Amino acid sequence: MLLSTVVLLISILCPVHVEANMDSNLTPNMQWASVERKLQSIKRAQEDQRRKLLHIDLKINQMLGKMIHHIYVEQPANVESYHNALGAWQNNSFKLLENINKLQKSLDQRGEHDQKLSEIRELLTQQATCTAELQQQQKAATEETSKSESIYFQPAKSDCYELDEQQRIDGVYKFLEPELNEVQRDFNERYCAFAADGGPAWTVIQRRSKNINNWVHFNRSWDEYRAGFGHLDKDFWFGNAFIHRIVYRDDYVLRIELEDHNGVETWAEYGLFRLDSESYNYQLEIDELHVNSTTSDALSAHNHLDFQANEGNTICNGWWFDDQCLAKEENKANLNGHHITWGNWHNEFTLDASRMMIRPRNIIEKLNTDDEFYTED
Repeated sequence: MLLSTVVLLISILCPVHVEANMDSNLTPNMQWASVERKLQSIKRAQEDQRRKLLHIDLKINQMLGKMIHHIYVEQPANVESYHNALGAWQNNSFKLLENINKLQKSLDQRGEHDQKLSEIRELLTQQATCTAELQQQQKAATEETSKSESIYFQPAKSDCYELDEQQRIDGVYKFLEPELNEVQRDFNERYCAFAADGGPAWTVIQRRSKNINNWVHFNRSWDEYRAGFGHLDKDFWFGNAFIHRIVYRDDYVLRIELEDHNGVETWAEYGLFRLDSESYNYQLEIDELHVNSTTSDALSAHNHLDFQANEGNTICNGWWFDDQCLAKEENKANLNGHHITWGNWHNEFTLDASRMMIRPRNIIEKLNTDDEFYTED
């Protein structure tokens, strides 16, 4: 059996070689010896293959053993740890998801809050705008109402001195028909004041008060001093053109009322007050100080001087000075300067308030005669 097998293998594996040997002239012993050598070589090869197969089988068994040990011994512990780790991870995931949901909810609420705050802010802005507009309208209405309430209409009269002395109400009066100038100021609208010592009303042509709500600056141009500025019920300058137009018709008296820092009031009167036309630079002409005046004379130093209006000079702007911004004497005044100054009254040059007023010198004669038609020479 073994020999036939070997022969078969030899015939299969080495057909050419055996066939060649068979065809040779070798003796049978020599042929058998050759076959025996081949057979031994094949046996050795088979043994090597068997050992290799056994080695492979051992390796496979070792691997199968490790796999079985891993499956039936190690894996349960690992699976349990895996399960535990998976459970912990799932718990952490759930907590993380819960925190994410809370954060999202918080963000959503914050977004809603931001939207509501934005809406509230917009509403507050609209409300503030509406409130400001209403306040402005109310202020304008109040000012208009106050102005209309403080204005007295006397269409049958032409000047303050014609007012009834029994009433003695200071305020803004409208006389005759309106006569507006280039800045819409009315010549026949005037502030009338009754002096404390009695007599007919005066026409106020200048006022600077201590009330900060009435304040206007007097550092103005020539045109502004000509046309007038300010409000008649507050601080103002009546206007050189209007003043000239009033005093040119007749002789007028000038009364100046002053108040110092201690609230002490005093006054000065000049028996004649005239203001020339613009062609003569509104030159000042006054008479001597009235003996009953309660303050010293500080205006005579400016007599016969031209009116100055230079916005760049706060010392002599808005008053009567020469070209060098000087007066004729040491005692001088400027009620329209940066500070209200009047000579050396109480050894103080600056005051808190001033008021300049005019009225006809011969009032009784004026009241008994008709008004003359105004013409300017």
